[in-house]
Amino acid sequence: MKAKKEISFASAILVLSILACNLPGAGSGGTEPVATPLSPVAPVETVLVIVENTATIAPVDTPTSTPSISPEITLTQNSNCRLGPSTYYNIVDQIANQALLPVISRNDDNTWWQVVNATKRECWIFNENASPNTDFSGLQVGNAPPLPGIPQNFFVTNQVCQPGPKKFTVSLSWSSGGGETAFRLYRDGNRIAELKATKYSYRDPSAPYNKNITYEIESVNENGTSEKAIQIVPFCK
Repeated sequence: MKAKKEISFASAILVLSILACNLPGAGSGGTEPVATPLSPVAPVETVLVIVENTATIAPVDTPTSTPSISPEITLTQNSNCRLGPSTYYNIVDQIANQALLPVISRNDDNTWWQVVNATKRECWIFNENASPNTDFSGLQVGNAPPLPGIPQNFFVTNQVCQPGPKKFTVSLSWSSGGGETAFRLYRDGNRIAELKATKYSYRDPSAPYNKNITYEIESVNENGTSEKAIQIVPFCK
């Protein structure tokens, strides 16, 4: 009986040993870490960037504004300032060398410049008497008052040569050129008569004897004079 109890006790011990071997961590010398379950990871979205060719914008030059220069001249010598762009016009002012004058217009061939003088009067300066501060070709062409027309049909109508007393008489005639208020008659460069606009003939009783004579006549008005008509008379002998 005692032998059976010992066998039963030994069997119980064996069973307990077998069960102990199947317990977690048996024979490992430590406790095995328990794995943490992984959290679900959201899928990563891939963004595809597409670069397209775009037109290159060319740089635009911003125009630089250039300040305009007021046209002016500086006189290089004492100068007459006239009513219009020629020496046939009357002188309205005489301006000293080195004067600075504003320019407002020009004539057709840029040989005369219209300026404003110290008294604010407009008049014309010959271009060779002044130095410009800029190119005047872009200026407007100015207007000038009208001059009278050249006397027409200027002829010698009669001449009387007297060798004895050495006297020579010359008669002349002409017609209107238009726009005149008077006529001026010259002999060899010297004025011998100023005649009314209604006068179209002249008798010269004191013409030089034994020499050629040059007669000239011009029309006159308030703005100036015309070009001269000329007659040359052979000498009397």
